[in-house]
Amino acid sequence: MPDRFESPQQAQLALLAALAREHAAGFAALDDGQLVAYLIGDMVIDSIWGRSGWIRWAGCAYHPSAGVEPVRDLYAALGKHWVGFGVFTHCALVPVSDPAMIGAFFSLSFGVQQIHALQSIKESGGRRSAPPGVEMRRARAGDEQYLAKLSDIIWRKQIEAPAWAVMMPDDVAGRADAWAELATDNEVTAWLAMRGEEPLAVQIYWPSEPDDDNVMVPDDCVYLSVAGTRPEARGQGFGTWLSDHILAEAHSAGFRYCETDWRSTNLLSSRFWPKRGFRPVFYRLVRRVDQRISWATGIPID
Repeated sequence: MPDRFESPQQAQLALLAALAREHAAGFAALDDGQLVAYLIGDMVIDSIWGRSGWIRWAGCAYHPSAGVEPVRDLYAALGKHWVGFGVFTHCALVPVSDPAMIGAFFSLSFGVQQIHALQSIKESGGRRSAPPGVEMRRARAGDEQYLAKLSDIIWRKQIEAPAWAVMMPDDVAGRADAWAELATDNEVTAWLAMRGEEPLAVQIYWPSEPDDDNVMVPDDCVYLSVAGTRPEARGQGFGTWLSDHILAEAHSAGFRYCETDWRSTNLLSSRFWPKRGFRPVFYRLVRRVDQRISWATGIPID
């Protein structure tokens, strides 16, 4: 947790930021007038998640004297609020360091979907030599076509078993255009593995932007947001080579931490990143409520 959240004033800002999100709602558990737990969540409507409810980084806490049990009652209240608005996908960002809270959400039928992880880069990694016939370099103006050509490697892997993460057909063209623009984005650092004019792999990072209510991201952190290798080029060390260079470059620029995230059901990512030194810090837990509960209550229809 970033040091700034040890300040009561910063902690208050985190709670206010969580409550200020659009369609936010909060519930509190009191014992003899004393706060022992709280739960804050907001509702989101978009093309991927549909109608979803989110308990974010600073959205849940409980006092050790009360234990985690009140959180389950608070979810019953917040979940009822969401379901009343037709929100049946419920998400919670829960710290890995709190197994009791993870267990509470597991008992509420949540499961792990996404891993958010950090790595200390106090020690810069060694730089490996590029394989014969392969050029490893930073992307620059003129590389737009190569980035666009690589824009499908992640989502094509994600739609496969056992992840089955959807990619809407209408978003494919826009994804290629967005990736192409990264070649000239001054905030972005992209590294490419090239064999002649054929792009084989890419990794992209930029400085993290801590929010008032994001208790995960430390100061002096970069976000490794994009990493992928063409299927025919996997197993040849390109991902390892690129991540070594990115971490060494970030260390030289004064960054101390690197964050990344992956789907737990993406078997390549869930094996690769822990081997590269990333430690899980938060889980995104997800529950899908049976939508039929909006009418299938056992009450006869007259």
